[in-house]
Amino acid sequence: MKSSQGFTLIEVAIVFTILAALLAASIYPLTAQRESAHIASTKVQLNEIQQAIYGFAIAQDRLPCPTTPGNGGVSQPENPAAACATYHGFVPSSTLGISGSVNCDGLLLDAWGQPLRYSITNTDVGGNGAGDFIVANETSVVGIANLNPDLWICRDLTVDCAASAATDRVSSNAVAVIYSLGKPRSTSNAQEDENAGEANTGSTCGLANYAIANDTFFYAASRREIEGQEFDDILIWISPNTLYAKLLQAGQLP
Repeated sequence: MKSSQGFTLIEVAIVFTILAALLAASIYPLTAQRESAHIASTKVQLNEIQQAIYGFAIAQDRLPCPTTPGNGGVSQPENPAAACATYHGFVPSSTLGISGSVNCDGLLLDAWGQPLRYSITNTDVGGNGAGDFIVANETSVVGIANLNPDLWICRDLTVDCAASAATDRVSSNAVAVIYSLGKPRSTSNAQEDENAGEANTGSTCGLANYAIANDTFFYAASRREIEGQEFDDILIWISPNTLYAKLLQAGQLP
């Protein structure tokens, strides 16, 4: 009887090549779906935070200060008459009563496991040493017409936000911004560094330093995967006019 032959090495290699190609083809859609789910989840999270800030403003007649690492997500400080410990920090999730995953520094995390950033304007028209939007009753005392929130939101990744033309601005008078840095990257660019990368603040539990913003300029551009211009920050902001309208509806403004 003639014995049957097994597969040759070439045939086995061809089979493995086909299997590898099929596996790669299936992994990419799963990765893309997961990324889309992270984006959608984080957008919902940011909107919930924005609504919580509106609720806090209606109840307290002011905005909460950002929190800092190691303070359990509490606004720093909580004293409504004091200046913020920093105007560029993280979402004060405990003060706002927002649930979600937090790291060992007590910072609320996005879907990628990165702390959500929060910056507010530090304009002080009242001249009392604290920002106009963090002091209770300041809007009534100083007057809405005199307030001048100054956070700029730019949308064009090819220009310098600090020197951009009016057509490149989404807003030049935002009161606060809330944002995610998106998927962690090993490299960065000028636009993502504008949102978080100009300064650092240390961890209290042994994590790497956190990059934070250090001025009034931010980018809220569309997602981009072009090499050297990657941008996936997800940013929303609070318009002073929307804030005034909500305070007026709640009877907080005359």
